[in-house]
Amino acid sequence: MHSVPPAGVQVREGVIRLKDGRRLAYVESGDLDGLPVFFIHGNPGSRYMRHPDDRLTYRLGVRLITPDRPGYGLSDYQSGRTLLDFPSDLEQLANALKVDRFSLFGVSAGGPYVAASAWHLGERILRASIVSGAAPLKRPGGMEGVNREYRNAYALAAWPEWLLHPLMAMHDRQVRAQPERALAALIHHASEDDRHVLSDPLIAAQVQGWRREATRRGVSGMRREAHILASPWDFPLEEIRGAVDLWYWEGDSIVPPQMGRYLASRIPGAVPHFLPGGGHFSIYSHWRDILAPLARRSP
Repeated sequence: MHSVPPAGVQVREGVIRLKDGRRLAYVESGDLDGLPVFFIHGNPGSRYMRHPDDRLTYRLGVRLITPDRPGYGLSDYQSGRTLLDFPSDLEQLANALKVDRFSLFGVSAGGPYVAASAWHLGERILRASIVSGAAPLKRPGGMEGVNREYRNAYALAAWPEWLLHPLMAMHDRQVRAQPERALAALIHHASEDDRHVLSDPLIAAQVQGWRREATRRGVSGMRREAHILASPWDFPLEEIRGAVDLWYWEGDSIVPPQMGRYLASRIPGAVPHFLPGGGHFSIYSHWRDILAPLARRSP
């Protein structure tokens, strides 16, 4: 583990070609010679999503690798993709980067992809972490603790994609035209802890940056993601092997702790971290705590 980063921690961008010809874009940050940890962004999100202070990641000796999911940023759209398509993309990226075993974590809508990848890739995963990650929505109590705005959003996610697309496109145009107003609206609905986190101008700028990059080529990826979020998970959580850290905060009304408790009841190696206060953006204030277990060379 490093204590002092070099002047100007490096960031490296890249694009690979997948077996089906699609492009997959990614960013590497932190310690580029360190332990590989793949980060799975939320929705909307992009390869630029991470803590704005890369020194925190560097000091843990972590080589953070963040891919754009299909249809986001510079990654090509994948028609009809499902939750279980992503582990193959991740595996191909790891192979291209000559990474054998690695840890991974994801936030919010990225959480289901962590679970799917941990199940599919098995022994290649050193340790996994789901941070404020969505659980299957179609279950008893699936909406408990979710605020009204996001209850509506989750309900819309179940709409046919052809009907959902124009609504998402219109909203995206508004966000892109008035980013400061969109951020203000986000802060208005946030928890007290989230408002404090988002008051940091570096974090606010980072959130606006990855949000804008997410839909640089339209909302098709985000639209497909909504469909995936509303669909059943077609794999058994009970078959996930290895440790899976679950990070949730009581103040989060977008992905409330009941979703984490459901995952904890199903995943044999779950390591629960259910914390008071906080909110949906607590990943920023707990970045080092979340990454530290993933930075170990053995599970």
